[in-house]
Amino acid sequence: MKNIFPIFALVVMFFFCASILLRFFVKQCLIDNGIRSKFTDIIMFDVEITKQDDAEGVQFVRAVKKKLQINAEQKIFNSKNYNSTNYVRKKIENYTKNWLLFSKPIVQATNRVDFYSGNKILPNNVIDLGDGYLTETLLRDKLQNLDAFVQKIDYFKYILDSIDIPLVYVQYPHIICSEDNISKTGEDQNIWVKNELMQKLKDAGIPIIDLHKELHQRANSHDKEFHHSLFYKTDHHWQIGTVILTGKIISEKLNEFYDFGLEAALLDTANFMKIFVKKWLGSIGEKIIPLYSKEDFYIYSPRYATDINWLFFKSKMFESDGSFDSLYHFLSESDDSKSVYSSAYPTFSFSRNNNLPNGKKILLIGDSFNTPLSKFLALVFKEVNFIYRRSSLLDDYLANKPDVVVVGFDNAPFSEPLNSRSL
Repeated sequence: MKNIFPIFALVVMFFFCASILLRFFVKQCLIDNGIRSKFTDIIMFDVEITKQDDAEGVQFVRAVKKKLQINAEQKIFNSKNYNSTNYVRKKIENYTKNWLLFSKPIVQATNRVDFYSGNKILPNNVIDLGDGYLTETLLRDKLQNLDAFVQKIDYFKYILDSIDIPLVYVQYPHIICSEDNISKTGEDQNIWVKNELMQKLKDAGIPIIDLHKELHQRANSHDKEFHHSLFYKTDHHWQIGTVILTGKIISEKLNEFYDFGLEAALLDTANFMKIFVKKWLGSIGEKIIPLYSKEDFYIYSPRYATDINWLFFKSKMFESDGSFDSLYHFLSESDDSKSVYSSAYPTFSFSRNNNLPNGKKILLIGDSFNTPLSKFLALVFKEVNFIYRRSSLLDDYLANKPDVVVVGFDNAPFSEPLNSRSL
């Protein structure tokens, strides 16, 4: 009888290891080569496979390079070396964490419920900050090494200094503020760690824009009701009205730092029409369906004439010449879920504002908070080159000689593994 347990454990281990190896073979050798059948569907039955069209990806990169008109000898440095990751380790983590057989029910079954003083108790580590504003906490034991990220940014600054391009780091605020109970009790470390990160970057001589401070100073308000209203209730991203204000603040600070002469007034919210699109439920709200209802989703259209050349990549390449509103091309494809946000503001972008032939060029690098921001900055910059965390186009964008490189994150630098895609 005492031998049953080890035998059972070995059987379970063999079962899961075999499933991972089988799935690895099916994905790498069959699906990635365009072979789909009932066999592959059965093996990958609980995995969402979205086939990346490599040909379209290559087409997009070539299209960007054609617009930049960069020659190979103009490259600054090998971005693959700068952004190197352990490829094998990343593959193993992907298959063991995300594609493990029955991974979804296992994760759901092991999700714990946290108890926080003064906050509602909700499943999947979600808390209600009050008035229906939802978030997830950043616990001290989840924090990563800040020094490693600072070293990355410091090295990046060294490269940029050698080619006379200034670097600015923008710290984006989180929905949790110092007035929330979870912050007062020390259960969440967002504010503490962001302040420490900004101080380390300042010590390294890197210019900082503290958006938490700037947003509250502009509104002359420091209460948590105002702070929460900057964000969606059911999603961790900020409202698009906040994005526009953020773009204006960044433009004004860059004018202050480098005398760029950017027309920041173009990003006054009074210069936009606020258009209701639909009700939607953000990524955090989806974790606790049906406890919380959907909220309004708006897009913003400039009241002035625009002439912008756009280049997007969302499963396939999309190019448009004309109005700012052409970026909403994908919105009709979305449903009422969290995809509404990404559909309204596709991730990868290159833009050229034909109304600003003598304007400035910016390279923006960062997380999903920058996805809509990059589009609104296109209204005040001649060119916007946007990199979502990292890209093989980094060399081309730098050879394009942007007038400034802006790196901006929420909490990715200190809440994700150091070998992740964060810069």
